[in-house]
Amino acid sequence: MKTILITGSTDGIGRETAKELADPRIANFSSMVHAHNLDVDDIWDPIKFNGSQSYSDSKLAMILFTIKLDKILEDISINCLHPGVINTKLLRKGWGAGGSSVKKGAETPVYLALSDEVKGESGGYFINKQRKKPSAAASKLELQNQLWNKSIEMIRYQGILNKIPECFLEA
Repeated sequence: MKTILITGSTDGIGRETAKELADPRIANFSSMVHAHNLDVDDIWDPIKFNGSQSYSDSKLAMILFTIKLDKILEDISINCLHPGVINTKLLRKGWGAGGSSVKKGAETPVYLALSDEVKGESGGYFINKQRKKPSAAASKLELQNQLWNKSIEMIRYQGILNKIPECFLEA
């Protein structure tokens, strides 16, 4: 029997609980339409806001974050995925299109969470249960570090830095 832990905790409880699991895994959602570049100094500019670009940027950021976190975490597998073009409200309202069922969209995240085929595999990007290569920007170590450091800077601004475990504060 497998145990699945889903948490939005920011106080370290999720990480500590995950260590107690036999095979802890994290699956982050991204998209095949992730951006091919990211200016981390321009991600919070409301004047230049463009919904489609922001969506693509956030999906690249998730891949960058996943790869960076993979280098920090020990004994916890972390991967990201594109669930497919799924028939969601965002797709219908934003692009006027439909897509695959939610059940179909759940296949890859469930696979990453439960399958023995990917046990111990970490730092990957998956589409249709297959490891794929994301855009070249996702593999740029410098961009991973820039985004990580920008995130820490923004966390400091929010005044919650004391809740972040020390191992996450190193670039």
